[in-house]
Amino acid sequence: MHLGLFPLPLFLLPGGVTKLRIFEPRYVRLVKESMASDSGFVLAMKDGDAICRFGTHVKIVDFETLPDGLLGITIRGLSRVKLDNIGQEEDGLWIGDAEALPDWNEVEVAGVLGEALENLFDAHPEHASQYHSEKQFDDMLWVCQRWLEILPLANNQRQWFLAQQDLQEAKQFISLLLTEEKI
Repeated sequence: MHLGLFPLPLFLLPGGVTKLRIFEPRYVRLVKESMASDSGFVLAMKDGDAICRFGTHVKIVDFETLPDGLLGITIRGLSRVKLDNIGQEEDGLWIGDAEALPDWNEVEVAGVLGEALENLFDAHPEHASQYHSEKQFDDMLWVCQRWLEILPLANNQRQWFLAQQDLQEAKQFISLLLTEEKI
């Protein structure tokens, strides 16, 4: 699938929701084309001047005119993707071929990780506000993906987690962090 790329230092996984302010003409075009074709785009990270090899295919689920007159969009992560044939168009918009990676299929109760995330969301409602009634604190997959989005990870760490075939490494990493935090 050939898609536009939006490079941001933002990490979003499937099911994740966030809002973006759109002001550069190339990204206004990306939004228009994405909405017209209902194809979405890829939220990608950069390493220096290069686009990283893994990203998240996202879909625009809402838009608004912000108080400053700029376009605001709300996006939801659909799938992790591997990028190839990355290039830039004349106006600077990045494009590439996105191959969807298999979903992480975890059917496990989140337990302590879910409780800790729920406590974090209670303490920091700005993280929870975009999920409204969609919070799934007992779903291990949903919980781990939200943890990975909010933890202060370096791009190479985020890329590593995006490339994983399952959620095992993420669960161990988050569990270890929470255990060390209690010590």
